[in-house]
Amino acid sequence: MNQYKIFLYSIEMEPAKKTDDLNKYMADYMRKKYHENPKQHRRYKNSLNTKKKYVISDETWSKYGENLHAVVSLKELIDDLPDGYFEKFLMEYKTLNFKKKEPIYTDV
Repeated sequence: MNQYKIFLYSIEMEPAKKTDDLNKYMADYMRKKYHENPKQHRRYKNSLNTKKKYVISDETWSKYGENLHAVVSLKELIDDLPDGYFEKFLMEYKTLNFKKKEPIYTDV
C-alpha cells in the first residue's frame, strides 16, 4: 500500500517539473527572440491579441500576418471618420508631410 502511494506521488510530480522546465525554456526563448527584433516581435504579439479579440478569417490572417493589429486599428479609425474624409485623405496622401516637433526641455 505504501509503495503504491509513493508511485502515484512520483507520477504526479513529474509533469509539474516538465511544465516548469518548459515554461522556463519558452520564457528564455521568447526573451532571446524579442531582443533579436523587438519591433517585429511586438507587432506579432499585438496581432495575436487582436486575433483573440476579433473574429478574423484565416484568409485575412494569412494576408496581413503580423501587421493585422495595425490594419484593424486603421479600419476602426477610418470607420470613425465622417463621410468623405477618408477619400479626401487618400487623394492628398502623397502630398501630406508631417514632422514631429522637438521636445522643449526647461531647467527647473
